[in-house]
Amino acid sequence: MKKYVDIAFGELYHEIYFIRDYEINIFNQSFVAELEVEVSDFNRITNFHRLTFIEFEKNLNQIIKKVEVAVINYCNKFYNASNKDNIFQKLTLTNIGINGRCDKNKRIIGFVIDDEYDPEMGIGIEMINEEVHAIGTQHLVC
Repeated sequence: MKKYVDIAFGELYHEIYFIRDYEINIFNQSFVAELEVEVSDFNRITNFHRLTFIEFEKNLNQIIKKVEVAVINYCNKFYNASNKDNIFQKLTLTNIGINGRCDKNKRIIGFVIDDEYDPEMGIGIEMINEEVHAIGTQHLVC
């Protein structure tokens, strides 16, 4: 893996995508998830990727709340789980992805969550412009 330093993302490593560890507090826990910047244009990080990440960090507290509400609703609907604390204990955030389709109108971020309810498929959340756009199994964002 090659080391790469970006003005917005900091120190990243590049193999297929640009990656680094990202510490985040979500689901009443602290996780070190893999931050992944998906590139498609000749393996370059674009200003759209940077803007997406800057807006993500600027709105992180609101984004976390939206993700948590979406996950609780999802677990209620599909797993008949209703206790927030019990739900959160069964979750592990593994990946946050900055999507390669980002442009001036769409800041797309995906969350990949392992969960004990469905260990094979987990949970995936796609956010567009800091709003939950879709939630389902991990294949939604992987």
